[in-house]
Amino acid sequence: MKDKKSHFRFDFSVSQAGFVLSLLFDFIILYFNIKIGLICLSLIVLLAIYNLRLNKKKNKQLLEYIETLTLNIDTASKDTLLKFPFPILISEYNGDIIWYNHKFLNTVKNKKLIGKNLKDELPELYSAVLEGKSKLEKFEYEGNFFDVLITIVEVEEGKNEKRFLNLFYFVDVTAFVLLQKKYEIQNVVFGYLTIDNYEDVLNSAPEVSKSSIVSEIEKRITDWFYNQIRSDVFLMKYERDKYFFICNKEAFYKMQERRFNILEQIKEVNLYNKIIPTISCGIGIRQDSIFQAQKDARTALDMALSRGGDQFVIFHDGKFEFFGGKTKEHEKRSKVRSRVMAQTIKEIVKHSDKIFIIGHQYFDLDCLGAAVGLSKLCLNLGKEVYIVINSYNPTIKNFLQILLDDPQYQNVIIDQQKALKMKTRTSLLFVVDTQRTSYIDMPNMILEFEKIIVIDHHRRPADWVEQALICYSETYASSVCELVAELLSYEGIKLKKFEAEILLAGIMIDTRGFTKNVGVRTFEVATYLRENDAVPEAIKEYLKEDLESYILKSQLISNLEIICNNIALVVDYSQVCRDNVIIAKVADELLNIKGIDASFVVCKIENSVLISGRSNGKINVQVILEKIGGGGHLETAGARLENRSIEETKEVLLKAIQEYIDENRNL
Repeated sequence: MKDKKSHFRFDFSVSQAGFVLSLLFDFIILYFNIKIGLICLSLIVLLAIYNLRLNKKKNKQLLEYIETLTLNIDTASKDTLLKFPFPILISEYNGDIIWYNHKFLNTVKNKKLIGKNLKDELPELYSAVLEGKSKLEKFEYEGNFFDVLITIVEVEEGKNEKRFLNLFYFVDVTAFVLLQKKYEIQNVVFGYLTIDNYEDVLNSAPEVSKSSIVSEIEKRITDWFYNQIRSDVFLMKYERDKYFFICNKEAFYKMQERRFNILEQIKEVNLYNKIIPTISCGIGIRQDSIFQAQKDARTALDMALSRGGDQFVIFHDGKFEFFGGKTKEHEKRSKVRSRVMAQTIKEIVKHSDKIFIIGHQYFDLDCLGAAVGLSKLCLNLGKEVYIVINSYNPTIKNFLQILLDDPQYQNVIIDQQKALKMKTRTSLLFVVDTQRTSYIDMPNMILEFEKIIVIDHHRRPADWVEQALICYSETYASSVCELVAELLSYEGIKLKKFEAEILLAGIMIDTRGFTKNVGVRTFEVATYLRENDAVPEAIKEYLKEDLESYILKSQLISNLEIICNNIALVVDYSQVCRDNVIIAKVADELLNIKGIDASFVVCKIENSVLISGRSNGKINVQVILEKIGGGGHLETAGARLENRSIEETKEVLLKAIQEYIDENRNL
C-alpha cells in the first residue's frame, strides 16, 4: 500500500513539473506567434483539466480500497469485522492508520483518521505498541474511557512477503470508571485537629485578651472548613483545644488544593499574645471503615505532634504524607513528662537482666554522650550494660580512648556479633539519637529484642521504630545528651568528670557552642554537668581540628554555588572529602555568609553520597531532604543516598529544593 501511495505522489509531481514547463514554452511561442500560442495554451488547459479529473478518480479508488480492505480474509470474516459491536482500529506496524469500522468512527465523532499516524492522533496507543503491551486499561478519549485490547496480526502478501498490522479492540468502560470515581470521592476521611500551644499562647497574653484569642482561633478554624472548603464536612470541638472532623474525599482534595493554608491563617492571630499559635492535624483515609479511618487519623496526629507540630499529616495506604512544619519547636516549660519518662525508664531497666545501647550509623558525640549517660544510670542500678558500636565518627576517637582507660568501661564497648550472643529474652535495647530504622547502625538488632526504648530529639520520620515500648522524642531538645542528662539529674546521680564532659561535648557540638537551638532547660542541664566537674575548655581542646581538615574545609567552600539567591550549595566533585564531620562543618560555615538562609553540602564517601543541610530557620531543610529519603530538624538535616553518582544526587537535591520553593510560593 505504501508503495502505491508513494508512486502516485511521484507521478503527480512529475505532471506538475511538465505543466509548468509547458506554460513556459507556450509563453515563448506567444511572444513570436500569438495564434499558435493560443492554440497551444488551449491544449495545455484541456490536458490539465483531464489530469485533475484522473487524479481525483484515482484518489477516490484508493480511499475505497483502504476503507474496504479485505486483509486477505474471506467475505464472511470481513463482514464480521464491519459489523463488530465494539470499535475496531487497524494500523500499520509503524502506526499509519489504514482502517476502522463504523463504531470507531462514531467514537471519534466522524473525525477522519485514515492516512494519519497513531503517534500524532493517539499517542498512548502508539506507546503501548512500542512497549509490547497487549492491553491498555482506562484509555481516555473525548471524555470516554476504554479498555483497549491490542493484537499484532501477520498478513501474507506474496510467496515470501509478510506484513504486520496492529488491531485495536475498544471496550467501553466509561460507566464503570465514572462509578468508580464517584465511589472514591465518597471515601471516608477522618481528621483530628489540635492547637499545639494553647496554654502557652493564653499565658503569654493579657487577661482581657484571652477570650478574644480563643474566639478568633475558633472562628478561623470553622471558617476554613465551612466557608473556604465549602463541601460536605462535619466539624466538632470536643475539648477546648481539640477538634475532629469527618468529610468525603472531594472535600479533602479541596484542602490539598489550598495546601492546608489554615496553618498560616492561624499564625495570623495576634491579639497581644507574645507566642504565635500553631495547629497540628492528623488525617486518616479509608474506603470501607470509618472506625479504621479514625485510628489512622490518631496515628497521623501522633506523628504530627512528635515532629514538632504546625503541620498536617495524612496517613493513607500505610504511607505518611507531610504538609507544613515550618515553625521552630518551642521548648516545653513543664518537666512533668520528662520526670514520668525518667521513672518509667528506670522501672523497665530494673526488670531487665542486660542492657544494650546502639545509635545511628557513624556514632557521633551526641550518640556517645547519651550512651555513656544511660550506661551510668544502668550501672547505678546494678545492671550489666553494653554500648554496641559498629561504625563511628572520627571526632569521638579521643573520647572513646578515655572510656577504655577507665576500668568500669573497659568491657562495656562491644560489637554486634558479641551483643547478639549475650542477649537474653529479658534484655533491653536502647536506641539513641535516631528513631529511623534505615539510619540505625545495626538495623537487624531491633528485630532481636522484645523490649526497645528509643530516645531521640529529631522529628519523627515515616519509618520510625514502631515496636518500641517507649519512644521518648522531644524535638525542642538541643540533643539527646540534653534529654539523658536531664534524666540523670532527676535521679541525683553523681557523674565522673569524663562522663560529664562527654555529655557536655555532645550538647556543645549539636548547639554549635550553645548558639543554636538552646533553651532554659539546655542551660539547666549544662549547669548540672558543670557541677559534676565538666570543663568546657578541656572539651574545646579535644574538639580542635587539625590543619589538614581546615584546608579541606576551605577547598570545599571554594566550590560554592548560590541557588535562588539565598541557598548555598557545595558539591565535592573531586571527591577529596572522606570525613562526614567536615561535611557538617562546611554546611555550618556557609550559614555565616550574608544573605544565605540555607546550605547544602554534597560529598561521596565510598558507595554513599552524603548530604548535610543547615538553615537559619527561614527554610525547612528537613522537609527538603525528606523528599529524597533524609530527615532531621527544621534547621539541621541530612540524607544518605546509596549507589548514586555525585551528579545524580545534585540533580535530585535541586529538584527537591525547587519543589519546596514551589509549594511554599503557593501558600
